[in-house]
Amino acid sequence: MLPKSTNVLIVGAGPAGLACAVSLLVNGVKDITIVDAQPAGVNSSRAIVIHARTIEELESIGVAERLVTRGLHAGYMTVRAQTKTLVRADFTSLQPYSQYPYALLVSQTETEQILEQRLNALGVSVLRPYRAVSFEGTNEGTSVTFESGEVIKTRFLVGADGARSLIRKIAGIPFRDPSTQKNPMEEEPKEGESLQEANARLGRPLVIADVHLAGHIPDCINSTDLATFLGPLGFLLLVPLPALADDPHGRTVYRLSCPAEPGKREVTKERLQTVINAAFGLPKDEMPIIDNIIWASRFRVRSATADTFWTRVGGGIVALVGDAAHVHSPAGGQGMNLGIRDAIGLGEAIADIMSKDRLAIFAKKEYATQRLDKFSNERRAMALRVIKMTKVLTWATGLEGDNARLARDWVWWFMGRTTFVNNQLAWSLSGLKIGVY
Repeated sequence: MLPKSTNVLIVGAGPAGLACAVSLLVNGVKDITIVDAQPAGVNSSRAIVIHARTIEELESIGVAERLVTRGLHAGYMTVRAQTKTLVRADFTSLQPYSQYPYALLVSQTETEQILEQRLNALGVSVLRPYRAVSFEGTNEGTSVTFESGEVIKTRFLVGADGARSLIRKIAGIPFRDPSTQKNPMEEEPKEGESLQEANARLGRPLVIADVHLAGHIPDCINSTDLATFLGPLGFLLLVPLPALADDPHGRTVYRLSCPAEPGKREVTKERLQTVINAAFGLPKDEMPIIDNIIWASRFRVRSATADTFWTRVGGGIVALVGDAAHVHSPAGGQGMNLGIRDAIGLGEAIADIMSKDRLAIFAKKEYATQRLDKFSNERRAMALRVIKMTKVLTWATGLEGDNARLARDWVWWFMGRTTFVNNQLAWSLSGLKIGVY
């Protein structure tokens, strides 16, 4: 059963929604409610990387230690042309500036579980499954209606409900690709459109999967290196993750991502093996073999950001975090990191605003506007920088044609010869770079 009212209502219990809830609680806001439309345990795991700045933020809400203990610590992120190293982001160079000089490899599923356990320890549980269907402004805040017919009145409504956010849509906040000024989530295939035209307009289709491997595992696939391989069929991300918690055999899980098979919707073991063979170019007896697919999904790469990350509806405040606020290519492992940092920052902002409740009404409203504008401007600027960076990375890894790929590989190899470039790439990805939050 849902409460009739709450100070803060968070819609969506992915990493961003959970992090926002925990942030609110540790910053003294106790009257919160978090709901999710899905039953527990049905979400597939996409993100696998938590970078240094995000770990530091998670430490501030009491979550980092368990994640750091559970995950694998990758000191490098490497791009290879088959097995030849081109460029290697060196996270170990962050050691003088952070106690987390690595990329933490842990599945999104486990990240959510640890965040939810922390939430429960603070006395709050996710209410499931409750699907919000509408909301409207009132003099005191907003009134949110659920599919069950129940209604919650709230001062602060947080949309953490994903890229197709209902909260963002009803609030009237535009969601646009900075390049096209169109909402990519509303674009559909056109009749007579070629595959190339559709991919250019709608985003490239990619595959993401967790697999078990057999056969020979090359040394370049290891837990200290987040590795991407460039081959004639496109890029291949192949990274070891911790074994499934319920696996009695403790088998290493490997996260795999690559371009989808043109014109096909299903993800087959045969196609993934073909991409692996092309990406490594090794003799058959030295090739890793896909033993089984644990789960797989196909999705399109889209980029967009909300015009603002907050607005007023009636007497209430509506704010956005995570994919509801921005989406972009998974290149560089930035998405979940950005969303978690959005969420922790919003929790701090709302707590700060609520601490000023004794101010006069006008002063209180003005303070809230200034505080949320600061939050929105900083987080949106970060999202735009990440969209720009990930678009370049996605374009570069997706080049077609032998000459284009050869030129790309040479440029990356040349740049990767210098320690400065490798260290700067690590800084940019880590979130520690000056001006990155």
